[in-house]
Amino acid sequence: MISKPSRGLVLVDKPAGMTSHDVVARLRRIYGQKRIGHAGTLDPGATGLLVIAIGNITRLLDYFQAKTKRYVGDVVFGIETDSYDSDGTVVARSPVESLDLPRLDEAVSRLQGDISQLPPIVSALKLNGKRLYQYHRESLEVEIKPRQVRIDSIAYSTTDEPNVIHIEVVCSPGTYIRSIAHDLGAALEIGAHLRNLRRLESGSFRVEDAYSLGDLTSDAIMDPISALSDFTVRGLNSEQAARARNGSMVGLPDEGIDCVLLFDAGDGPLVNWDQLIGLYQRDSGDRFRASVILPLIN
Repeated sequence: MISKPSRGLVLVDKPAGMTSHDVVARLRRIYGQKRIGHAGTLDPGATGLLVIAIGNITRLLDYFQAKTKRYVGDVVFGIETDSYDSDGTVVARSPVESLDLPRLDEAVSRLQGDISQLPPIVSALKLNGKRLYQYHRESLEVEIKPRQVRIDSIAYSTTDEPNVIHIEVVCSPGTYIRSIAHDLGAALEIGAHLRNLRRLESGSFRVEDAYSLGDLTSDAIMDPISALSDFTVRGLNSEQAARARNGSMVGLPDEGIDCVLLFDAGDGPLVNWDQLIGLYQRDSGDRFRASVILPLIN
């Protein structure tokens, strides 16, 4: 076990074969810290960027998670699975000699923008307090409702395999890339599933800056300036900071912002996580109300 950080953010390059919860459990052992969580689940077979929060920074996970994502992966046509990916059971096969690219272009175009997407039955989404995959394991039929997602772009390229394309997707959180693959297969009437999914980006975070599990040390904890670059950050003097930590409303110049992360600037610029006070949202006029308070750790 390495030195125990009280709070912070770590970027991990998740390997295939582990659940996101497995990664969190590994970091709990590595850092000797129980309070650890992740922003945005990756399927066991997927790899790539996993944003991990330590200590009370877990209170900000919903905000870290609500960022645009970028993925790459392969769509395999002619083979349909129950999970919409290569980890599932094959439920249908169709012969594919070549792909109808004009028809594929049309299908890709229809899947972009604000769309209603049907999640896979083999997923961790909850319905009536129960995970969807649990219904599937028990062979229970349920009505899955589509969800609104935003797909900013889908780019694809052909590969050496006549029934496989490589895709790159930029999308909103909550989008299932597996469902995109399934929907493309349905549009071409030959079925399809996803393989080799990899998350490259989440907001300003990039997988190139992530650590493998074997390389994690205390140096992997991001500095707050880099970690919080997606937020509007403002400093308060010591007197203002003390009131803000107690949940008092804060007056800020009207800069056209509705959400701001505050820190104690009494000792200077933001250089460590302990200076963070919390996330405040506009209440009325120039007054901001606390949404998340990050208590001091003694």
